[in-house]
Amino acid sequence: MNQLTISLLLSLTVMPLTASAQGLVPTMEREFEFCEDRPLEPDWMQNLTPREASKGMLIQMIYRFQSVEQVTAADNCSCATRFPTWDDAVQRYNDIYLGADENDHREAIGTFRAQYNALRPSARAICEVVGHW
Repeated sequence: MNQLTISLLLSLTVMPLTASAQGLVPTMEREFEFCEDRPLEPDWMQNLTPREASKGMLIQMIYRFQSVEQVTAADNCSCATRFPTWDDAVQRYNDIYLGADENDHREAIGTFRAQYNALRPSARAICEVVGHW
């Protein structure tokens, strides 16, 4: 074996150990710097079929929008305001978009994303004051 081959083999066997030692290996544990008790996304959303993926993305976007909407309306960034339960987002989806097709979902995602992006700077300023951004 030549020197290059030996060096390559050594680096490939040592590299995973180094990455693990540096904490670069992802874990499934949830760790947040603030608002550690934030509600989890509903379990059923993790198990959507590929055909239902747009439904999950729309509910996530509704949730994100409602979060910044509540923060800016209340001028308050408590954990409960910044991270409400998922119930309202799911209910809003069921009231308006249940039965909608994928194109309707994509259009709604774009609308909610635009609304979210419009409110995000204001919500961020409010939340940064209390360290919740």
